[in-house]
Amino acid sequence: MKGGLLAEAVEQSLTGCNLGFIVYRSSSPEETLNLCKVCHANVLVMEVVREGVWKLSERLKIRNEIKNLGLDCKILLLIDEREDEMLAADVRQAVKDQLVDNFIYASVSPTYLAGVIDTL
Repeated sequence: MKGGLLAEAVEQSLTGCNLGFIVYRSSSPEETLNLCKVCHANVLVMEVVREGVWKLSERLKIRNEIKNLGLDCKILLLIDEREDEMLAADVRQAVKDQLVDNFIYASVSPTYLAGVIDTL
């Protein structure tokens, strides 16, 4: 996640939801693929923003690398729909095109986020 505060909030929400999630945080997008391999991740949550290494095209590159390695890891994108409606539409289209498994808006409750991850 781009913002440390958001990443920390998501981590705390997931570890405190009593669904048995083990949460790992990547310190950078470059570390994400390796962390998924080492931890045998089954769900990867990535924030998407308009610029930088967190943009959709970069997130899809990570997704492609995970799939090319044969990792059985679902991809969930997190987007702030209020900040960038067009980017949110692009993320929804990525789900429709089956490039990622699901998306979630940053404005949802932590309980809802945990529930979506649990269904993946």
